Amino acid sequence: MCDADIIVQSCDLINFRIHKSVLSASSPFFSGMFSLPQPPDDEVIDGLPVVRLSEDAEVLNSLLTMLYPIPSVMPNSYDKYLMLLAASQKYDMATVQSRIRTEIQSRKFSMPTGAAAFRAYAIASRGDLLSERKTWARLTLDFPMTFEYICDELPFFDGWALRGLIGFRKRCRDNLVSCFQLFLNLGQPPFNIWMTCTASTSPHYIYTGYSPSWLTHLFQQRITELGQAFTNPLPNPSKYP
Repeated sequence: MCDADIIVQSCDLINFRIHKSVLSASSPFFSGMFSLPQPPDDEVIDGLPVVRLSEDAEVLNSLLTMLYPIPSVMPNSYDKYLMLLAASQKYDMATVQSRIRTEIQSRKFSMPTGAAAFRAYAIASRGDLLSERKTWARLTLDFPMTFEYICDELPFFDGWALRGLIGFRKRCRDNLVSCFQLFLNLGQPPFNIWMTCTASTSPHYIYTGYSPSWLTHLFQQRITELGQAFTNPLPNPSKYP
């Protein structure tokens, strides 16, 4: 870029020539950085000071093009969009972050499924993306959480994020078990809605607290299945007609 006065270097050693003023105007993080006295022995390339960042070239290219009045170079995958969001969060670029979320909605990406859902949760957690982390924590409930299933995604996880997801999954399982157990307590309101209904039953002996055997069996079966392991997918009524 013409008259650039700084080089931003990606973690895969790709250099971007940009302007301090543009970075400072877009990010309080960089504004604060550039306001500090710079060490005299800072790395220099072609006479320009170098700032090394932890993002790869693809993410940085997308991020930096969003700071200039030029067509933005946007990622072609949902994972990269999450990484771009994480970078904008890290560098306190609120306006850029809002544009990225709008872009994600307009692109209408196919949402990651299976093990990729766990990777999306891990990326959102590492990037401190609270909204996306909550969304993906819920979506992982549709899939098993076993070592065999998510082993390829484990490098994306920080330890605290994995512990948090395990705790969330256990709480959801326990809440669901409690709900099913309440439906077995048929003598108490509001669950005492069933009553005997046969032609041979005398009106004097009709009583509430009765449940069809198939329904009781279904609840008991679900409770047993959920109690065996929290790593199994949780029942999702939206999957069934």
